[in-house]
Amino acid sequence: MYEDVTYEVILKRLLNRVPAELDRREGSIIYTAIAPAAAELTIMYIELDTVLKEAYADTADREYLIRLGKERRITPKAATYAELKGEFNMDIPIGSRFSLDMLNYTVVERIGEGIYRLRCEVAGTAPNSKLGSLVPVDYISGLTRAELTKLMLPGEDEETDKSLRERILTKLQKPSTGGNRYDYYNWAMECEGVGAAKVFPLSNGPGTVKVVIADSNRAAAGTDLVNLVTAHIEGVRPIGANVSVVSAREKEINVSAGIKLKNGLNLGTVQNLFEEALTEYLQENAFDVSYISLAKIGNLLLNTAGVEDFSNLLINGVARNQELQDEEIAVPGTITLEVI
Repeated sequence: MYEDVTYEVILKRLLNRVPAELDRREGSIIYTAIAPAAAELTIMYIELDTVLKEAYADTADREYLIRLGKERRITPKAATYAELKGEFNMDIPIGSRFSLDMLNYTVVERIGEGIYRLRCEVAGTAPNSKLGSLVPVDYISGLTRAELTKLMLPGEDEETDKSLRERILTKLQKPSTGGNRYDYYNWAMECEGVGAAKVFPLSNGPGTVKVVIADSNRAAAGTDLVNLVTAHIEGVRPIGANVSVVSAREKEINVSAGIKLKNGLNLGTVQNLFEEALTEYLQENAFDVSYISLAKIGNLLLNTAGVEDFSNLLINGVARNQELQDEEIAVPGTITLEVI
């Protein structure tokens, strides 16, 4: 707001208030006396501009964004610990510790014979894609097989500024009260691990509500996350409402096209860049679009670094938009680019 109020502008305004018959040139007594005041006023305007920036949720930096969120009972989601299914050739003690690559895991629950739930000892997303053979930290007699076979509850990194900002702005722009649809949306989004939600009031008649959720990667939510959201909503919803929480259904978006490369770039690099752009586009628009536009995918491809032109663009094998059902969420599928 005060970008144009510079030191030079302030100094000129101050000097213009001095009678013309007095010496106002640089180095004069008057100039030398006024210049420090102009510098201090410049600092004041810079700080005033910062105050205005930090006062609004759409521009505040993290420290003040957190303060603005606290006023509305919104706090950043903390990093969480991934939980995975481990399979062993025998029953093992609860509390046993195992390693996979650079991460350690602790056995926290017995699920069945030789099957356990393990929790990573480091919070965050790092263990979400790591499955394979485990090495026991302490010797366990008779153990010949120890393996992580399935991700049960994804770990999450600390909530980003972007996500926190979106939740605060949603709270401000879509007021929730008395168990309306925005209440259910906000309750779902409060849960760690939820990246998107969609609410269907009267889904099965009066007094019923369906909440469809996706995980932080804007993909289908696991059973544990669905149960977590269900328990949270059950604890805060109005009496009398019949609420069901379900996972979004994934619809893969497979893209193929012929591309003309610009000089100096290879196909592998371009394909990776396009995959990143497509993933970001699909995640940002989760539950917000009713179809995936062929034209927008083409625009993403054309704006990918290294792509000069393209032809024969297909989504899921056809050259047309891909419709999404109410409970579907688009996720990246196979990307096939060929040089023409």
